[in-house]
Amino acid sequence: MQTKVELIVHQSRYHTIMVLLFCACITPSFAANPPNVFGVPDDEIVDGANTQIQRDQELEQRLDKLLDGDFYPSDQQAFADLLRGIDASTPIETFVRAQSYNILRLAFDEQLGAALAVADEVEKLARNSGNNNALLEIEVVKAEAHLANGNTDEAVALVPTIITLLPAASNVRVRYHANHLLARVLQANNEFSDALNYLLSAQALIPETDEGGQQRRRQFLNLHLARIQANLGRWQASAETAETAITDASRSGITHHLPELYLIRAYSRQYEQGPSQEIVDAFLEAADIAEAQDHERVLMLAYNNAGAAKLLMNELDDAERYLRQGLAVAKSINNQRESSVTEFNLGYVKVLQGDHDQGIVEMLAAAEVFNSFALKREQAILLTHIARAYEIAERYQEQAATLQKQVQLTAELAEEERDQQISELQIRYEAAEKSYEIKLLEQQAQLQQQQLANQERQQQLFLVAAGSLLVVLLMFAYGYRKTRRLNQLLNEANGELHQQSLHDPLTGLYNRRAIYDRLVSDDRRLQTDQHAVILLDIDHFKNINDTHGHPVGDEVLIEFGRRLKAAIRRNDMAVRWGGEEFLLVLEHIQADQAVQVARKILKDISERAFQTDAGRLKITLSGGLTMVATDANKQPNWDATFKLVDELLYEAKAEGRNRIRYLLPDQPRRSLP
Repeated sequence: MQTKVELIVHQSRYHTIMVLLFCACITPSFAANPPNVFGVPDDEIVDGANTQIQRDQELEQRLDKLLDGDFYPSDQQAFADLLRGIDASTPIETFVRAQSYNILRLAFDEQLGAALAVADEVEKLARNSGNNNALLEIEVVKAEAHLANGNTDEAVALVPTIITLLPAASNVRVRYHANHLLARVLQANNEFSDALNYLLSAQALIPETDEGGQQRRRQFLNLHLARIQANLGRWQASAETAETAITDASRSGITHHLPELYLIRAYSRQYEQGPSQEIVDAFLEAADIAEAQDHERVLMLAYNNAGAAKLLMNELDDAERYLRQGLAVAKSINNQRESSVTEFNLGYVKVLQGDHDQGIVEMLAAAEVFNSFALKREQAILLTHIARAYEIAERYQEQAATLQKQVQLTAELAEEERDQQISELQIRYEAAEKSYEIKLLEQQAQLQQQQLANQERQQQLFLVAAGSLLVVLLMFAYGYRKTRRLNQLLNEANGELHQQSLHDPLTGLYNRRAIYDRLVSDDRRLQTDQHAVILLDIDHFKNINDTHGHPVGDEVLIEFGRRLKAAIRRNDMAVRWGGEEFLLVLEHIQADQAVQVARKILKDISERAFQTDAGRLKITLSGGLTMVATDANKQPNWDATFKLVDELLYEAKAEGRNRIRYLLPDQPRRSLP
């Protein structure tokens, strides 16, 4: 049987060198002699217990104007001129902010030792001032410098200090940067739940920042959210988040993150939908945008991903051509670590071309470099490809050993991800976005009420005639109706948030949060006996949207959910798991009965066409089913169960779709029909 292979199309690690505070030109004195440049004796360092605002507003405004985009100075000469006027007599917060860009400049020029030496001197001044804003910012910059050089462990070591300083900091800009930095460091350390928490904290601070930069900050946060979702294998959510950010970027004119957004959208869509020429074109589009903006790193990764997609399509000549284009870019920017991904794929091309032994040697050498910095999910994907290469070479013993490593790594990954908490945090993130819109409505209502009050006072002073009084009354009535309408909109929005917290708004089925609430509750019905878990996915759903439009796709989702609800009992749960995926939890049911329910659903969906505005559509599904046994002494690992049915669903698709793959206790894996 032909095995479907997914190539490693690495993208997620480039978040380690994206920093929130970029740097400009470094002054000659810093480059030549970084240690002790400020003349602060070591014995004068004191603990920063209290924060007093110590900023030069004029310099702060000049920095704001120069550090546009993501705080990268568009006019580096102007920044160098500004920096020459900053010394140890400058108010400490402004001093630290300005010198931070020099520190990062050194770090990006691979002069980490010099950068940290300057940072140590700046930190001494910050501690001597007792200013927590300054102390927090310099610790954040030190972590950024380590991230810029790929030193994740050193950045992680600074996390406790940053967390300790954060509550006492009053500068919103610095607090926002700190929370965002913590999110990226923890993301790089595979601590996705904590990373989402800090991303949420950064998001909550956006409304307190200057209005001119709020849209840019939201876009930047959504970019990192899309990366975390991709790290977790939540491909559809990642693609949707990137798509939203691309739309916002086009509307707002803030386009400097477009190369990364186009890349992550294509990357996630490939894992969600599989390789195709459309996916290749999406990667090449990301390459074109990256080249236009001189984003060489995204250009390198885009070519690698395009080549990997062609490899999956077995178009080896095109695959090698794109991969070598990516490798050439990697060499031009001296990116040896991440070029290992491309070298791995080129080795795989050799295996598929028949040069088995040499290809495997090159794959293993590249994998050793890649695994030194890759996430566990990426390492697990890599092991799958290595095992496939051993299979092609008929080296079955080595294939078995590799698969065993892959299974172990996947189990560790499932334990670390803590899907329940992560899902809840993502719901909170989405709710916060909604709350931000509600806050804008509230501000609009308050502004209108204030305007009405001013108008009423003016009318009382200048209009004494009956006609004038009538005008006042009419204006008041109009304003009252408008305000009441705004309040009604606010109440509806809050009600919608509450509804969304438990139900999917399109199908009316439960959502992920609802089922997790049920599973972790004290509901005794799920604490004994055995239950069935079924994960279903509508086959080729993207084609329906592309051919007939999203309204027809929505009709299919609604009818699909209705049929599922009709096929199960009242106490069972039907959940819209995400996109075109649906989850069923059948309580207190025997294995043979669960299989019969699955068979009934499969038959009902495939044999009865869906009536839509585009006519009658034939729909099929793929699915995975397994049983869960519970008792009072030992509760099941629901997260592991969800991953198992997802794996079974994937196997069903690989077998040709329109079937449900199931695994029952003490039995081999089988398929319906």
